[in-house]
Amino acid sequence: MIPVLAAVILAVLIVLGAGLVRADSCDDIADLDDRAECYAEQIEKKEQQYQSASKKLSSIKDKANGVAQKIAQLSGQLNVTQSEVRELESDIAQMEEELDVLDKNIEDRQQKLGEKIALRNKVVRNYSKRGVLNDLEIFLSVLPSHNLNGFQFSAFSYIFEKSLTSETISLIGSINTEISNFERDKKEAEELKSDLEKAKSDLLALRTQLANQKAGEENVLGDLKDEESNLEGKLSELSKDISELSSKQQSILAQKAGEGFGTVGDYEAESQKLPDPGFSPAFALGSYGAYTHRRGMSQYGAKARAEGGQKHDAIIKFYYKQSVVKKDGFPDEIKVDGYGNMDFQKYLYGIAEMPDSWHEEALKAQAIAARTYAYRYYKAGKSICTSQSCQVFLKSKSDSPPSRWKKAVDDTKGKIIDGDTHAMYSSTTGGFILDGVGWDTSGKWPGDAYEKKAKSPWFFKAWYKQTYNESSSTCGRSSPWLNEKEMADILNAWVVYERGSNSEVDRISPVTTSCWGGNPYSLDDMASKAEKYGTKFTSIRYEKVDISNGGYTSNVVFNTNQGRVEIDGTEFKRVFNLRAPGYISIRNALYDFIIK
Repeated sequence: MIPVLAAVILAVLIVLGAGLVRADSCDDIADLDDRAECYAEQIEKKEQQYQSASKKLSSIKDKANGVAQKIAQLSGQLNVTQSEVRELESDIAQMEEELDVLDKNIEDRQQKLGEKIALRNKVVRNYSKRGVLNDLEIFLSVLPSHNLNGFQFSAFSYIFEKSLTSETISLIGSINTEISNFERDKKEAEELKSDLEKAKSDLLALRTQLANQKAGEENVLGDLKDEESNLEGKLSELSKDISELSSKQQSILAQKAGEGFGTVGDYEAESQKLPDPGFSPAFALGSYGAYTHRRGMSQYGAKARAEGGQKHDAIIKFYYKQSVVKKDGFPDEIKVDGYGNMDFQKYLYGIAEMPDSWHEEALKAQAIAARTYAYRYYKAGKSICTSQSCQVFLKSKSDSPPSRWKKAVDDTKGKIIDGDTHAMYSSTTGGFILDGVGWDTSGKWPGDAYEKKAKSPWFFKAWYKQTYNESSSTCGRSSPWLNEKEMADILNAWVVYERGSNSEVDRISPVTTSCWGGNPYSLDDMASKAEKYGTKFTSIRYEKVDISNGGYTSNVVFNTNQGRVEIDGTEFKRVFNLRAPGYISIRNALYDFIIK
């Protein structure tokens, strides 16, 4: 489950600089260090191209999203205007029908009004032309046919004249009013029709304008999509190039670095006492936790929790945030590399990841985690490997399992961790678990960390050997201690790393070339380069580190001949691993200083 010493690999990847060499020419280089440097140059170049293309792709995607939103907005407006136009067209058609009826009524009214107007004109004309007797003539006259004397005829004539005048005026007024109403109605109808036609024309013009805008934006979006597709193709090619180069380089690094041990195994490692440096001030960097993924169960944490009285299901619940469940229909067999199909229980008997002398509840938690981890391979239809790349399996242990381990496997038969966890685990995390689990303590960290209670040899350790194996190479170093000049050299390297040219940064590597090769600056040359950039360190006193709630060292603080200096914790770790002599390294993001 634990990869090759990734800290060492990362250091070499960054150390070996940038250049421009054909990848296939690297294959012809016999020296492993030189070939590694050749591949590193290729990787850096490809990664720079990848980052540039990736940023451009991100920018294009942002633009494309903006254009797409604008098109959606215009489409919405188009839908609205189309609906309005259809509604208006319906209204206009209805109004036209009504206007046709109105026009016919107007024609009828116009014809009838013509007759009334003729009558009105005749009345007016006759009324204006008729003769009228004076009062004396009417008084003296006699109307024989009606036996009326002059006085009577005068009275009758007066009444008739008044009635005729009133009716005539009333008729003329009525006709004039009807004519006025007709003209008004006709004008209003014509104005309404004109207004509706104009509104329809305006909406049609708006729809055309919006359609043109949408078409223009769609053309822009199409161009952006084409550019995005081209960049994605370029990114894919660059990613493939980087992957191929990294694979070749990691193959070389695997020949130079030993395998790491991230799980406990069947036997506990012994704690190693840090030797006395023999000088002062002396600086060492202690990492909290072995170089592991820091995910899932801490085996030493589980040990201390079990010893403290916690049951296996509570241990699982803390580390995976899931419950233990009995799996119905659990498979009888699993495919194992080199052995084919094996009985699932018999396979688990051979898991060599925890000493069988540990507390039974820790063993049960380990059995459940191992079963869950293997079950994921079964579900994926894959064969599980037998090394730490998966989980360690020993056929000899499977054939003759220790009684306590066999009991833990049998007592938990069919039990797995609920949910979709991959059930990762490692020996020591430094007291902090990723993926939202957090600090693994019973109180304050680091004093109350469960791994410390369990006496993990890797809870806080200064690393100076090539692998986890205490007998592995030290590259000529007898301890992880650095003297003041060597510590000042790390800070001078930090100055060059921050401000130097690419060719200068390429020479930030360990001075122990017998192990690493390369062409590093000497301590004096590195000091001169730092001085060139205005900050040469000669005197160093450690002040403190800041620990983030996220489980990593966020800041490192020194008092120096240049005053108080603060360095980002991640950047300091990177420069330290690049420059520290031999295999001295910081193996975890969570670290602190040891000062003598």
